[in-house]
Amino acid sequence: MKIDMCMLLWLRYGEKTEIYPTHEILSSLTGLGHRVTWIVSSEETREIQETTFNDARVFVIPCRYDKSHIKIIDMALYAIRRTSFILNNFKHERYNIILVRDDLFDGLLALYIKRRHRVPFIFEMSTPVEQSRETRKFYSKRHNLHRIVSEIESRLIMHILHNADTILPISQWMKDDLVRKGVNRSKITPLPEGVDPGRFQNRCMGAVTIRDKYGLSDFKIVIYVGTMDKMRHLDVLIHAFVRVRDRLGGVKLLMVGDGTGREDLEKLADKLGIRDDVIFTGYVDFREVPDFIAAANLGISAVPPLDFYKVSSPIKMLEYMALAKPVVANKEIPDQKDVLGASGGGLLVRFDAESFAEATIKILDNPGQAEEMGRKGRDWVVTNRSYDAIARELENECLEVLKS
Repeated sequence: MKIDMCMLLWLRYGEKTEIYPTHEILSSLTGLGHRVTWIVSSEETREIQETTFNDARVFVIPCRYDKSHIKIIDMALYAIRRTSFILNNFKHERYNIILVRDDLFDGLLALYIKRRHRVPFIFEMSTPVEQSRETRKFYSKRHNLHRIVSEIESRLIMHILHNADTILPISQWMKDDLVRKGVNRSKITPLPEGVDPGRFQNRCMGAVTIRDKYGLSDFKIVIYVGTMDKMRHLDVLIHAFVRVRDRLGGVKLLMVGDGTGREDLEKLADKLGIRDDVIFTGYVDFREVPDFIAAANLGISAVPPLDFYKVSSPIKMLEYMALAKPVVANKEIPDQKDVLGASGGGLLVRFDAESFAEATIKILDNPGQAEEMGRKGRDWVVTNRSYDAIARELENECLEVLKS
């Protein structure tokens, strides 16, 4: 039996688009002899186009907002145009699975297609039901309005979850959370993040370039890669690094990424007298990230232990491991605890400055142990979290859906 999957993705497709790992994992089904089609949007085209990405067929729908018009009207017209294309496409194709990642609108559309065309519907979920509510609560001043909107969203998402044929949450913790909310356990299979090991090979020259660019040739480097939003509470890392620098010397902290909290972190580093030892790179193209990791001695995966982060499957931790870098990660995040516990690829700590500092010092002070951790981490990732390994598990799940 062959899988012919249509993926509805609210993805802004273009030359510099960063593709989610799970999108690439799903597309890896083509390497197993199956057919995968994406339907995405783009601001870089004026007409519907058909192209390919990693052997997946891609339909690109134009999504351009004219500045002279009211944005909400343009968005509504785009939604109508996109819906019309999708419904017409399903009339002419023979898809046997429809998949949606996270999106509420596409989830409701997929439920309609499921009933109309009798096509099994898979809903992939990377964020918990409550996350949009918590994000609005943190950033917005219009709490009453956003509370109402979030409640409506949550109810619609639960409707989608109860009616989807299969749900692919990003972690075991999210599966357990959905079961507690009343979703049928038997139709939930975790689909964790993964990496393409090939992207992380032959990065020696790139590492040299990064060290030279930032004047790091003679230093040990601790790296953090990821968003720097205020909700991440990364001040913990800055405070931890003060302890590391005072104990060891000859060490730099490389903060790769951007976000709403970056300016506050820079001010904190300045206040603590370590501004010259903390390098903030700003936004880095995802294709260049492996070079930054290759330049480092150790990777930090710091995720605050808030409920809506506990469901996460931190991709950067896996990327550190793919480049054989030892990892320091906080154990409150179940996926981090499981991965490092199984692989031996680093140390687990509490989410506080002292714990991060002590583990970082221990690894940097023991290069032999660090090398062994790096080797174990890479071996485990290649075996258990490569795109190909996860794609084979996904193939089995999809075939079970089709049989039922």
